[in-house]
Amino acid sequence: MDIKVSACIIAKNEEKNLPRLLESIKGKFDEIVLVDTGSTDKTVEVAKSYGAKVYHREWNGFADARQYAVDVATGDWIWFFDADTELEEEEYERFKRILLFIKDHQEYEGIGTVYKNLGLDGNVKSLSSTVHIHKKHPDLVWEGKIHERVVNKKAGTILIPPMKVHVLHYGYAEFNTQIEKAKRNLRLLFDELKKYKDTKKEYYVNIFYIIQSYSVLASTIDLKKYSKKSIRYIKKFLNYKDNIPNISTFKKHFYVYAIRVYISLEDYQEAKKLLDEALKIDEFYPDYHYLFYTVYEAQKDTKKAVESLINFILSIDKSSKMYGIISDYITYKEKVISDLESKILSSEDKDYFKNILKDHWNKTKGENIGRVFFRIIKEENPKEALKVIKKVATIHQSSEAYSDLGEYYYKNKEMEDSLKNFLKAYELNLFNIKANKYLSYLYLSYKDYEKAFYHGLKYLNLSRDFDFINNLEIIAKLSQNPNLKESFENLKQKISQVVS
Repeated sequence: MDIKVSACIIAKNEEKNLPRLLESIKGKFDEIVLVDTGSTDKTVEVAKSYGAKVYHREWNGFADARQYAVDVATGDWIWFFDADTELEEEEYERFKRILLFIKDHQEYEGIGTVYKNLGLDGNVKSLSSTVHIHKKHPDLVWEGKIHERVVNKKAGTILIPPMKVHVLHYGYAEFNTQIEKAKRNLRLLFDELKKYKDTKKEYYVNIFYIIQSYSVLASTIDLKKYSKKSIRYIKKFLNYKDNIPNISTFKKHFYVYAIRVYISLEDYQEAKKLLDEALKIDEFYPDYHYLFYTVYEAQKDTKKAVESLINFILSIDKSSKMYGIISDYITYKEKVISDLESKILSSEDKDYFKNILKDHWNKTKGENIGRVFFRIIKEENPKEALKVIKKVATIHQSSEAYSDLGEYYYKNKEMEDSLKNFLKAYELNLFNIKANKYLSYLYLSYKDYEKAFYHGLKYLNLSRDFDFINNLEIIAKLSQNPNLKESFENLKQKISQVVS
């Protein structure tokens, strides 16, 4: 690219996390800038070993450290990475395409960054959004000691395009790290709170993050204790809510945290009251419907629980066309689709739900509602089911729908049709987990061991299903290819290090 981009990192005692990040970004940027804020471990040595330019800065808050990194960087654009993140290859390619778009739309000053937060089990537990990519320009400055943000100092905000890039975030993948960050954040937030009057928006921004930090401690240390601590701040925020625009993601997500608090305290009446309020703000926000499901499930109202899951899927179909979804529950989509299949098929109200799904499908032709409807009718009416899922795949060019088709044909031992559809799913999304898994099985059945190994390895990397290594061992042995055997031995060694 003819645009110079600097990768910038703020770090202190991150020798453990840095190699993973630096390995993922090496060779992709014009420079790597690391601002060290007082490390006593080998952070600086690790950074220099990857060719990073290292600068030292006394700690005076996140915004100060980020602004210093911007000042010393030489790029036209800045991309900030936290030390506990990792850049996937496809997201780097996406970033380059967005930059090409911005070349023709110079009004855009930054690019939204969505963090895929990995949980303790290694799976994505939530998504969160910020702007960590922006032009280097005197008007663009960083502000805020905690939960800092970049803004145009003249406009008070920053203009970004609708496209976003994703980054893997391991910050929630370690139990102790979660606790330490939340406690540190609370200290800083309470300090910040003293600086603002309770009539200022900044006061309530800090309250939002106090509730968020208590939410982390509630889920990791003591559910009841920290949920109860949140109530005071929830009530303060609710008194101010009318001053915050409904379109604000900040406001929408406050309700998610607040409702979860009342659910954890088994105050379902208050949870429902807030959910009704929240739906007036955005009836298509998926998280609200998932939380309704949680309430009805706890109250053993199975019918309304299933209806809420259907609404969750409908909201994903609707909202994904309107705006990028920042959600704690969107990552549950595939599990919800599977759960809906089992819940509806085993329900006394099966016909009732089937008719609801059919009606929604006929009205919306939504991608995911069509996939659910296909699953419910595929056994009793395969002809109609195939018609539905083929239409979903074609209308939406849906990699997941083509995977559903491929799986259907695979289970019915129609291998050629299965391969054809999984290849289409793979073409649409090279990182489709199910497609890579089944392509490995299919190529193994055709004795194309190199392709079987390639897709199996890709599946393992994407899914972190380390048990799949047994399949790769079988492929490597059957192939009689020394290169595959060597690749397998290297892989086995890497996995043993990860697991240990």
